[in-house]
Amino acid sequence: MRRLATLILALLLAGGCTGTVVSPSPSAPATGFALRAWISQALPPVGAFRTAGPDLAIDQGRLILHGPETAIYPGRLLPNLQQRPLSQAGIDALVNAARAGGLLDGPTDLTGGLKPGAQTGHLLFVIDGVEREIIGDPTRQIVCVTAPCDGAPGSPEAFGQFWAKVHDIGSWLAPELGPEAPDIADRFAVLLVEPVVDGSLPPSSALWPLDTPMSQFGVAWAGSPPARCGVIEGDALKAALAAFGEANELTQWTDDTDAVYGAVLRPLFPGEPDPCA
Repeated sequence: MRRLATLILALLLAGGCTGTVVSPSPSAPATGFALRAWISQALPPVGAFRTAGPDLAIDQGRLILHGPETAIYPGRLLPNLQQRPLSQAGIDALVNAARAGGLLDGPTDLTGGLKPGAQTGHLLFVIDGVEREIIGDPTRQIVCVTAPCDGAPGSPEAFGQFWAKVHDIGSWLAPELGPEAPDIADRFAVLLVEPVVDGSLPPSSALWPLDTPMSQFGVAWAGSPPARCGVIEGDALKAALAAFGEANELTQWTDDTDAVYGAVLRPLFPGEPDPCA
């Protein structure tokens, strides 16, 4: 099955996928299915980086999502990703629900008039290489008094209902999901920022695990002092994961220079483009 194709997306994602056809109305069968869901919102750059990643993805027959975090402070730096196998019957159910809700044809903007500053939900479908992105209000739900209780196909309510189903997939498609297991992303985006200091805790420091000095890592990112943003993968990621696994959100990173940075770590889901580009 193809990995999630990269698509130029409003506000937070940019990219492309060779050989993928962009169509306003995919109608292929469920084989070759992938899905990515995320939220966008007008936030300052660092805040947007922290929150802009997908809530979940379905790729190569796997459901990948953020697992629960331990209730400790400061939180650990390395996010908790989990994966579960999803059967073909489960994929079929997702495609059928999306088609019944009018999400695979018709208008792609189902926001229904969002208020300024509100969150926008994004759903990126890839069905046999055909991409379709829908935006909508993730909170929009129909108030059911008498049946039928489903939003009209292609309506903001239909988007909201499908969004709710996907984000409760563990109960909706429970028989089609396999056991949960840890997932380690093969790419991480790292944002180096001014360290956060909590006067009530002793400072924690760690040695930057890459050969590239932090002041030269990635690309410049808006911040004060100037921040740096880059993607780590391959052998570099293997070398860095142990250090990241021992760090927390307040860890101050140092290298052979006088630089001191804090770090924000974000796993990149399958097909997600470089957020630092």
